[in-house]
Amino acid sequence: MDHDITAPRGFEAMYREYFPKIYNYIFYRILSKEDTEDIVSEIFTKTARSADAFDSQKASFNTWIYRIAKNVLIDFYRMRKQTVSIDDETAGVVIPVDFETQMEQISSEKRKIIFEELAKLKERERPVIYYKFFEGYNNREIAALLKMNESTVGTVASRTLAKLRTDSLRRL
Repeated sequence: MDHDITAPRGFEAMYREYFPKIYNYIFYRILSKEDTEDIVSEIFTKTARSADAFDSQKASFNTWIYRIAKNVLIDFYRMRKQTVSIDDETAGVVIPVDFETQMEQISSEKRKIIFEELAKLKERERPVIYYKFFEGYNNREIAALLKMNESTVGTVASRTLAKLRTDSLRRL
């Protein structure tokens, strides 16, 4: 869907459509509600400020807004002086300081298990799983969003699913 976000109603419609997607994209990468809210706010501020720069001939709106989201997330990691690269396959997991608080706020036991397992994933694995199973994108779309080879996306997805089929997930 094309959005004229320079018009007030266009921005409002885009916000309603993309807020949950962008929120989940960020949350499932950093697993912190407070940081997610701050980052998402920054993403939509940058989107509004750079609306004139969007060129539908160069990329779809979806690709453009997710690129902004990824760049804001990179800035977040830099500000936090994290040494984790969001594209580094060997990187460890960044678990927020308030992880225990987050866990206490989750009432569903199944959701707790899923949250724990997502926290264990590497930064390269988490967005592939998110896009594939939460957003329903295919490997080609994920590859374009993450600037990865399509076969690499398939490999990361299948290996990650195999890893998730652990005793922890069997409790579900």
